[in-house]
Amino acid sequence: MRSSFPTIDTSMLAALFKMMSDGQFHSGEELGRTLGVSRAAVWKSLKRLEDQGFPIQRIRGKGYRIPRGAVLLDLAEITAALPADMAERIEWQLLDTVDSTNAQLLKQLSMKEPRALACVAEQQLAGKGRRGREWVSPYGQNIYLSLALPFSGGAQKLEGLSLLVGLVLVETLESCGFRNCALKWPNDVLLGGRKLAGILIELAGDLTSDCVAVIGVGINVLMNDAAAAIDQAWTSLLLSRQDGTLNRNLLIAEFIRRLFEAVAVFREAGFAPFVEEWQRHDAWYGQPVVVRTGAVITEGVERGVDQRGALRLDVAEGQVLLNGGEVSLRLSHDS
Repeated sequence: MRSSFPTIDTSMLAALFKMMSDGQFHSGEELGRTLGVSRAAVWKSLKRLEDQGFPIQRIRGKGYRIPRGAVLLDLAEITAALPADMAERIEWQLLDTVDSTNAQLLKQLSMKEPRALACVAEQQLAGKGRRGREWVSPYGQNIYLSLALPFSGGAQKLEGLSLLVGLVLVETLESCGFRNCALKWPNDVLLGGRKLAGILIELAGDLTSDCVAVIGVGINVLMNDAAAAIDQAWTSLLLSRQDGTLNRNLLIAEFIRRLFEAVAVFREAGFAPFVEEWQRHDAWYGQPVVVRTGAVITEGVERGVDQRGALRLDVAEGQVLLNGGEVSLRLSHDS
């Protein structure tokens, strides 16, 4: 989705969201009176969001309602929900719009003094997923987050990192009230069999020594009307109808906290300590699948992953291991 978002008073919008995040109806007159603006100004701000598919409910005589917990991104709220020492180790950026959060961090990396960087945005104008696909990124509805983390030992030491990120994301969502999330090798999170989130990791620096992994995460939180722009079955936390938090600031903070703790283990022991837990959430374990790598097609039964994060596949000749990268995994009856 490459549309731009009209310039608005984000401070006013943030104030509106704060007043409306209780999930109750609020009249335009009440909102305007509290903020010291006209009812027409309230309508104009909310209409621009509504035009991008933001889930605003309007009923004549009752006013406007947004999902309970919906807020604009706020670095103060994110960092307050993290351990203080962890928040201080990260250099933060919050942007209204950006081409992509991954691209933003890749442009700013310094290999001389590598440190953790975090970029979150209300909207991406050129967000991308794996295999060059566009990541639909409407304003204020989802999580568009990138983290740049330095690693030593080169790219080989990062085998399984994308699987670890997916596992941390599933555990985060479970802790925030969203049940039945599952992992699709290598980089997707599913909910109810539909895509909920994706991960894109890009590397910079010396891939044989000190390097930086830029970890991009996109999570559908409030999106409910983008079917025409997405070429696969998808869902969002809002559409799941579960009673988990829709506060994106708290979701981001919990994910970062868990990821930093998991990465500390990963740096020492690689992906091996996480294999069993990853496979517990494997969406397609034991099912017949089709894997496409370029022009090569492999069919077999999915048997989880090994200690490096490679996919185990039972084929007619025995078991083969498939690595991530530019691959496509589908259930046999969907291919």
